[in-house]
Amino acid sequence: MPRKRKRNLNRPLVIQNEQVVSLYFDARGVQSTMLRRDPCALALGYTRTMMGFLLFRPSPRRISMIGLGGGSLAKYCYRHLPDTTITAVEINPEVIALRDQFHVPRDDERFRVVCADGAQYVTVPDHRPDVLLVDGFNAEGLPPELGSQTFYEACRRRLSDDGVLVVNLVTDEPDFHRYLRCSGTFSRVQ
Repeated sequence: MPRKRKRNLNRPLVIQNEQVVSLYFDARGVQSTMLRRDPCALALGYTRTMMGFLLFRPSPRRISMIGLGGGSLAKYCYRHLPDTTITAVEINPEVIALRDQFHVPRDDERFRVVCADGAQYVTVPDHRPDVLLVDGFNAEGLPPELGSQTFYEACRRRLSDDGVLVVNLVTDEPDFHRYLRCSGTFSRVQ
C-alpha cells in the first residue's frame, strides 16, 4: 500500500487560468509556472536565482538538469543559450507527458529529455556537463537520493573540471539542514 500511495502523490496536476499554467503534485506548493504570454520566461523567483550560474559560466557547452517539471529552466536555456547542448533528466513519465502543455521543446540535436533517475544518471561516466542544475522534487519534497553526500560526490565527478553545480533547496524542507551540509562538502570533493 505505501508504494501505491507514493505513486498517487507524485501524479502531476495542471492548474491553468488566463495568465498561467502551473504544475502541482499536491495543494502544498507549485512545482512550476509558465506565463501564457511568454512561455520561456522564468515566472518563479527561484528559477531566476538558479540561472545565476551564468555569472560564472556565461557560455556553457553542456548543461544537465535533474528534474524537468514544467520545463522553465530547460526552455529558458534552450532559447537563450543557442550554442549549448541540454539534457533534462526526469524520473516521472507523467511529468514528461506534459511537455507539450508547457511548451517544452522537442528533442533535437542540442536538446533532449531523458526518463531516468537523476541520482543514477550522475553515476554514468559518459557525460561531463559544464553546469548541473538539480531541481528534482516530488510531492514529499526533495528525494533523499538527491540530497546525499554520495549524490554530491557523484555530481562532482561528472562535472567538467570548472563545472558549476546549482541546487534548489527549499528552506521549509524537514531535512534542509542535512541537505545543506551534504551540498557544502561539494567543493571539497576531489
